Amino acid sequence: MSQTSVRRNLKFINFHPYKIHLVQKLNEDDFDRRNEFCDIMMTRIDQLPNFLFNIAFSDEASFEINGNVNRHNCRFWTDENPH
Repeated sequence: MSQTSVRRNLKFINFHPYKIHLVQKLNEDDFDRRNEFCDIMMTRIDQLPNFLFNIAFSDEASFEINGNVNRHNCRFWTDENPH
């Protein structure tokens, strides 16, 4: 399904888009937490090879090595108007 169709359908069922706002900073334990998350995901993928097909990735953002995030193409949708 195209991205345009997805957005049109979300709008039809009264969902509203909003941009992500960065309000959290990286902490020292984040590296360990990310590694733990990766281990959990790899275990689930080993148990159920189609596991990732059950996750709806709604959009994408670009993360740079220096910590910058491209938020221009990152949108979330909610059934309540965030504005």
